[in-house]
Amino acid sequence: MAQDSIVGGLFGMNPEIYQQQQNQQALSQAAELAQLDPMARARTGIMYGANRLVGALGGQDPMLQKITAQDQILKSLDITNPQSIATGIQRAQQAGIPELAFKLVAVRDEATARSQAQRGLQLSQYAQQLLPQIKNPDGTINEEVKNQLLSFQQGRAAISEMAKVIPDLRRIGATVGQEENPFAVFINDPTIPANVKTTAQQYSNSLKQGILDPEKVDARVKELGDMTQRVQQFEQNQQTIKAQQDMMNSFKAQGLQNSQQYLALAQSNNALAQRQADFNQQFKVDEAKRKADEAANKPLRPDLAKDEEIDYKTASEARNLAVEANDYVNSIKAGNIKFGLKDRASIAARSAFGSNDADVIARNDFERFKTRLVNESLRLNKGTQTEGDAQRSIKELQSAESEVDAAKAINTLAELNARKVSDAQKSIERRRTNAGARQAEVPIEALIFEPQTFTQQDVDSLLKNPKYPKGTIFVDPKGVRRVKP
Repeated sequence: MAQDSIVGGLFGMNPEIYQQQQNQQALSQAAELAQLDPMARARTGIMYGANRLVGALGGQDPMLQKITAQDQILKSLDITNPQSIATGIQRAQQAGIPELAFKLVAVRDEATARSQAQRGLQLSQYAQQLLPQIKNPDGTINEEVKNQLLSFQQGRAAISEMAKVIPDLRRIGATVGQEENPFAVFINDPTIPANVKTTAQQYSNSLKQGILDPEKVDARVKELGDMTQRVQQFEQNQQTIKAQQDMMNSFKAQGLQNSQQYLALAQSNNALAQRQADFNQQFKVDEAKRKADEAANKPLRPDLAKDEEIDYKTASEARNLAVEANDYVNSIKAGNIKFGLKDRASIAARSAFGSNDADVIARNDFERFKTRLVNESLRLNKGTQTEGDAQRSIKELQSAESEVDAAKAINTLAELNARKVSDAQKSIERRRTNAGARQAEVPIEALIFEPQTFTQQDVDSLLKNPKYPKGTIFVDPKGVRRVKP
């Protein structure tokens, strides 16, 4: 058998071979005896007969006993199975054969490495087989396949390497079920170490609260996977250190502390101890980072969280209103909305008869927007420093009879509402700072419009104003985008 061949090559002779050697030695001794003189031959014969008598009376050769015990241990092993080899190590120590235990440790380590490599290869191949099945024919995500891939390291790595599949799925809103909590695989797995579970729960809470950027989730998942591997390796090293220390104690009991095997075990244990110290240091770093993140990511009080939601809503409404107002400024400059007295009279008459002419529709849409712009701007800026500016611009808009006056008033309101967006972000930052909470990873983006000019005088003023550096893009009175030379 292949295993017998391997065992024989690694551990030397078995009882049969040893007995053959002893018989051969006896024959050699007999041949030598035949060459002796009668007196010497008689003395040797007496000694040989005494040895045979001891064997006949039940005495045993110590070396034969040791080899027989070793052979029995080896025959009970599956040298491809690390657990079986571990049992053999224990039996060798109990039988007082430390050199056998030492050799079996090397065989076990090799078998473990080979098994892990083979398992890793199999999981990588399995992940590659699953990847093409992650999307159903209709383009939706196959939840069963996705969850299988997320359940093991090679699967998560395969997803991450697949052109950032997970972030893409989040962006198109295709992630449901477990993907809504990508940290559940660490939280719910009973084999995951406790400190990793704690960190995973913290990340999960941060994601739900909107503190953790979804685009950073994959990095956090990889971080948790690395932490899990370190903890598991640490525990495995501890078991190895204990087993090797037991063997060293066995060597010491036999006075073999200067043997090659003992010194090799001592060197191996020292190396593992250093590795454990490195792991402990990394654990401390991980724990410090977790505690810092936990302190920074503590949730806002309910009343503060409610105020923050109001700020987000205000920013969204102000942004939409400002963008629409800026679009109307450009539309007025392009001449799409008529302001002349004759035009307005004509539009009013045609509108009364239900005309669908383009200039009638444009003017009516503008009037409706103007009413909404006035009401919303007053509501959004009420009680703020910009309330007075908003009221003045509204009066100018309501009394405007020319394109320039209307466009200027609307532009001012667009800028005031854009400023309201920035004010909402500052309010959120100030509130979180005062509460000792970490700033949101996805802030409200500022809204900045290109400068508008409405007359040639405005253009000349902008070109001379150092506030606008060379290369500034602005919109001229005709609605054309220009670059400041």
